[in-house]
Amino acid sequence: MNRFLLSLFASMGILISAAQVLVSDSLLTSFTVQELLDAGVGGAEYPVEVHRLVYNTVDAHGAPTLASGAIVVPVQNACYHALAAYMHGTILNREDVPSRLSGEIIVGYFLGSAGYVAVLPDYLGLGDGPGRHPYVHARSEATACVDMLRAAREYCDQHGTLLNGQLFLAGYSQGGHACMATHKYIQEEVGGEFTVTASAPCSGPYDVSGVQAEVMVSPDPYPAPYYLPYVIFSYGYVYPDLYSDISEVFKEPWATTLPPLFQGNNGSGAVDAVMPDVPSTILQDSVLQNFSTMPDHRMRVALRENDLYDWAPLAPVKMIYCQGDNHVFYRNSIVALDAMQANGAQQVSTMDLGGLDHGDCAYPALLQAKAMFDAMQGDCTWNGIDDLAVMDWSVHPNPASGSVRLSMRSTDDGRFSWELFQNDGRSVGAGLGRTLEGEAVLNMPTDAPGSYVLRVMAGQRTGAIHLVLE
Repeated sequence: MNRFLLSLFASMGILISAAQVLVSDSLLTSFTVQELLDAGVGGAEYPVEVHRLVYNTVDAHGAPTLASGAIVVPVQNACYHALAAYMHGTILNREDVPSRLSGEIIVGYFLGSAGYVAVLPDYLGLGDGPGRHPYVHARSEATACVDMLRAAREYCDQHGTLLNGQLFLAGYSQGGHACMATHKYIQEEVGGEFTVTASAPCSGPYDVSGVQAEVMVSPDPYPAPYYLPYVIFSYGYVYPDLYSDISEVFKEPWATTLPPLFQGNNGSGAVDAVMPDVPSTILQDSVLQNFSTMPDHRMRVALRENDLYDWAPLAPVKMIYCQGDNHVFYRNSIVALDAMQANGAQQVSTMDLGGLDHGDCAYPALLQAKAMFDAMQGDCTWNGIDDLAVMDWSVHPNPASGSVRLSMRSTDDGRFSWELFQNDGRSVGAGLGRTLEGEAVLNMPTDAPGSYVLRVMAGQRTGAIHLVLE
């Protein structure tokens, strides 16, 4: 909604509020620092509470739906906290998700007890989310994760948990893909609302149409054959023109035996038990032939729409992987690194942890991701605004409504720039100005009442003051 309409409605006495994303929250469990240490969460500094959030989002076709996730909140402190989102790996059973305290919730414990507000989305169609899970679908991974971040921020506002404006993203396996999708979506579409501080996608299939698609046509055994039917069922839901009936894609007996196993109540073991060691065996000969020889085969086009390497991240990105990974091939990260650097990205890097396989790579990879975040994390007292030098200037009135008058001396030519921040460090507007006889009028870029920080930069000097808007 543009500011003209906001002003018009306000003048008519109509109260406008942002759409609420958070639907409900429920306390799942809590831990003292000692309980976390006893559970193997090394370096725990804060006790935590774990809540399940249910929130509004959109499905893979853009229709309204619900999703869920877990939030791990450091408690019993008055600190400012960074948000850190963790995107989980491949899950078939809708109950094996973070909001049900599944195995990957341990990542949230590590992050929450280190002072982050840890946000762990379940994704669409898992947990409390109705319908199918659109597996490795970049757009819906991103929207579900961003709406979970919005719900987490609403939770923090409601419960007095202070945020510093930093946002870190991490994920493993499918979560690496979701992490990259979320970073790209935030940068390209919601950058005015969130700014990614850094991301660490780990062992993700960023080149799903190329490097990772090799498994579809390979004559070699593959250690997790369930990935192939999961992708095909998922994309059949997201892209209805791919096939009319699964028998067009799968041979028997798999056209009959596989569909009942993808209803959200089975794990990967149940699927692998009926799959051949060579996944491509289940494909109709014509499908395998056409996919192998036609660059614009509809399935390859659908996969290509979910590639995540051809862009240029502005924030630091470290792709962590293991060369020994025989599930998600390490060349996904190499392709992404080369493409991003060719596109001009300046802060993208990779880290190879060696010959570990997919499962064994997860723990050291995520420890490296956390180490990256820890090096950039604001301390307990940092509220997102850098320490500012005191200047000989003032604003009035304060509290104010609509505009303020800036009084400022000791500038060479009266030129200055300014930026307005919320108390959690989020920027809500900025501009340039010039004083006349030491004064200038600044029109505030928000109608929302509250406490803000106004930062002014003139030449080499910077100053700030807390400003209340009514």
